[in-house]
Amino acid sequence: MTSRSLSRARLVSVVVGLALFLFAARSWASEDAAVHDAVQQIMSEDYPGSLGPAKRKLQDQLATCIKKGCSAGVKGEVYVAMGMVASQLGQVDEAKQAFKSAQQADPSAKLPSSGVTPAIKAQWEEATGKNAPAAAAGGDDGEEPAATGGVAAAIKLIQEALKADQEGRLEECIEKDRAALKIEEMPRTRLHLASCESRNGKLVDALKDAQKALEIGIAKKDAGVMKVARTRVKELLERIPHVTFVPPPGVADLSVKFDDRPVPTEALTKKFSVDPGRHVVVAEGTVNGFPATFNEEYDIKEKELLTVRITLKPPANDYITPGQIKCMLAAKSQEDVQKCLPQNRKNIVIRIAGDLSGYGDTNSVAVYTPGINASVVSPTAGWNVGANFIVDAVSAASPDIVSTASPPFEEYRYGGGITGGYKPGLYGVQGSGLVSSSPDYVSYTAGLRLTADLFDKLVTPTIGYAYSIDRIGRGTNPPNYLDTFNPLKGTLHTHELEAGVTFVMSPTAILLVGGTAQFERGDQSQPYRYIPMFDADLVAPFVPNGATVDLVNRTRLPIRPLEQLPTERDRFAVGARFNKRLNNATLRLEQRFYIDTWGLKATSTDARHMVDLSRHLRVWPHLRLHAQTGVNFFQLAYSALLDPGGGVVLPLYRTGDRELAPLITATAGGGVRIALSEPEGDVKYGIVIVGDVMYTRYLKALYVTTRTAVYGSVGFDVEF
Repeated sequence: MTSRSLSRARLVSVVVGLALFLFAARSWASEDAAVHDAVQQIMSEDYPGSLGPAKRKLQDQLATCIKKGCSAGVKGEVYVAMGMVASQLGQVDEAKQAFKSAQQADPSAKLPSSGVTPAIKAQWEEATGKNAPAAAAGGDDGEEPAATGGVAAAIKLIQEALKADQEGRLEECIEKDRAALKIEEMPRTRLHLASCESRNGKLVDALKDAQKALEIGIAKKDAGVMKVARTRVKELLERIPHVTFVPPPGVADLSVKFDDRPVPTEALTKKFSVDPGRHVVVAEGTVNGFPATFNEEYDIKEKELLTVRITLKPPANDYITPGQIKCMLAAKSQEDVQKCLPQNRKNIVIRIAGDLSGYGDTNSVAVYTPGINASVVSPTAGWNVGANFIVDAVSAASPDIVSTASPPFEEYRYGGGITGGYKPGLYGVQGSGLVSSSPDYVSYTAGLRLTADLFDKLVTPTIGYAYSIDRIGRGTNPPNYLDTFNPLKGTLHTHELEAGVTFVMSPTAILLVGGTAQFERGDQSQPYRYIPMFDADLVAPFVPNGATVDLVNRTRLPIRPLEQLPTERDRFAVGARFNKRLNNATLRLEQRFYIDTWGLKATSTDARHMVDLSRHLRVWPHLRLHAQTGVNFFQLAYSALLDPGGGVVLPLYRTGDRELAPLITATAGGGVRIALSEPEGDVKYGIVIVGDVMYTRYLKALYVTTRTAVYGSVGFDVEF
């Protein structure tokens, strides 16, 4: 080969080699750009909330670099990203190895300015021996576009949470992570939230979020999430402190609050998970008849089990002596506190009460009722006896009387009863007997009731039966107050069944529900009530509601038969009463529904709000609303047929009793009780004053369309 040929061959080799080098450089540059873009996308879209997919995608990018070639800088960038993902997954060793590989590939490799947690920073410094750069104050150099909503908004919030975590702003970290989770549930974000909560002292919330992340990881079979979540749950369970309570014995109305959150009485002895730090326990209740309180602050440490022994102590006031206050301050237990206070449990308690009540209405009816009752109770032995007696002095000149040209009348009605019971423990029995007598009506009643305390006295069912026999007729002159009537109008037999249950809903709330069924057999028509009759075609259809006495007498037929009611009547009622203690007041609500076989339906609603203004003064407003339909045989104007032969065809059933007509009654009033003695005294006595105004609207009745009535009573009671 000549020297010219050799020179030509060398020139060709140089040209080919240069071409190959330029082609490879162009190829590496192309791969560098593709891998760099892919890493940036993975770290902005997958890294914040989908670490598993981020790890797999980064491994694919590393494989591309190895196969096709990447520059040292890009390869180092891939290793750095893989290390950050491994750190977030809890794979510490793998993260450190990735950081070492990044330094080996590119000695100038470094952590990015965002998305770096304190753990990542520490692992980088340990693996490379270099300090991590501080995070840029302005975030990601202003290159990332603002999120507008959906997943993009969640990613933006997650990035902000990571930045806040890195800078030690844990409250902001918690806020951002929670906002992101509202948009989309991501287990790694929830784990990061749990981490921020844990380091901020919110261990209970951290445990809940870690458990939630574990549940999602198990459901999605994400091994990375499951591993980290299990570790975090175990760690938190070991750190969380607990609190339990020892309630004072014998305090039925105990109310406990932990950091202003009510603690159910039935759950006081359970262990509650709480955050470490300062907490306040407040309790209220009644001890020996005195309102008492408990208020203490505790500093609970991690892993601690705090047992709060609630010791109620009455506050200083004008009926607890300085010596008793000193005794309570030195008390170590609730039993010691109770020994310091006056004891209010007696073997025998005697109560005597008397009252005088009066009633008057716009129908010229007046009733005056003096009454007296007394009882003797043994709280320790469980027995009780009692008796009562009342007298009704009635004066009436109502339109019903005037319409029959009868003079106003005055009469006296007497009633009395005895009762006795025995309840030595959880079960009890109560019996009663009543007698009521007037010139034309005598009634005898006997009843028996059984009660039981169940479920630690939280549920008290009651069943009872009563039988009454009433004799109705025209009285003799002078009046016979036994049962000799001439003639005897009828005898009424009544069987009554009742059942109810009382529920103690809380230390300050009681609910009573019950029902009655009453079966009446016999003629209960009034012997003095005459019913006007009208012509069926010409008059009865046109008699107006509230027709006057004069109009009725001018248009009625010449006959006026006595009232006649059906001889059978079954009554059914259900009702409920709710009592709730509200600080220094008691709210009492009642509702009753009624129906009977005469077609009468009724509803009654009653409300009282009793407020203790002081130790000696209690006042209450009272509201009541009653509405009913009429019985199915009630007519505004009854009609009769008179035949030429003197015969009369009367309605089978007829009545002039407006209380059997459709009506609405509204009641408003109130009462006051004045205690004239000290609550802790051996002898307690007071005065009770009650007053109500009742307005009734009769929707279908003769003579009147409305009635306004006033009721009032004054009573005195003493207990010793």
